[in-house]
Amino acid sequence: MLETSKDFFYIILAFSILWLTIFVSWILYYLIKIFREADKMVKNAMNTIEKVDNFVDTFKEKILHSSSNLMLLVELIKQGAKLLDRGEKKVKSRKTKK
Repeated sequence: MLETSKDFFYIILAFSILWLTIFVSWILYYLIKIFREADKMVKNAMNTIEKVDNFVDTFKEKILHSSSNLMLLVELIKQGAKLLDRGEKKVKSRKTKK
């Protein structure tokens, strides 16, 4: 079986190549696993960003649509404040007359 040292060298070389192949396969397996997890994280981040973007767009739409209602509300409050101010002045003038 082992007639020369060259045969022994070939057996050692074959085992070395086998172990090198196993080691490279093991590294590739873990690299592929890492890249798969990174891909999942990127997809989750993109989904989250998309949801935030949709929320901001919806919020902006609601603000723009409600701005006319808000202006109406502000005018209503101003008129109410004027009426209260007039009422207070009338009450004060009545008190001073008495």
